[in-house]
Amino acid sequence: MNKLVILAAAALIGAAGLASAQDTLATADAFGTIPVQEDNQLIVLPLVTATADGEVQIRRITGENEGEVLATAPITAGANEDVRITLIRPANASAVLAVLVVGGVDVASAEVQLAPVGGTD
Repeated sequence: MNKLVILAAAALIGAAGLASAQDTLATADAFGTIPVQEDNQLIVLPLVTATADGEVQIRRITGENEGEVLATAPITAGANEDVRITLIRPANASAVLAVLVVGGVDVASAEVQLAPVGGTD
């Protein structure tokens, strides 16, 4: 019986901590630190926080089609971890722009560095 009470209390504490962490992180629309992407077709954003439901758009930031949306992913209000976005068009660039869009308005952005194509031999 005591084990059951302890497990229930631990579960409640863990759930309360998760809820308060998400509430804290959701006070601003923002991107966490984004590492250089090793796969130029898959963008992984470790943390995206949003005050409301929306989407992340990956946009071209160089060349003739600057601003072109290369891919999107839905996000929910609060903390969104490991947001994975597969590009539907190749970036053909060393960086792209991740833009958080809420209610049709750009509310946050971050440059995402892409690994060099082909690398060095």
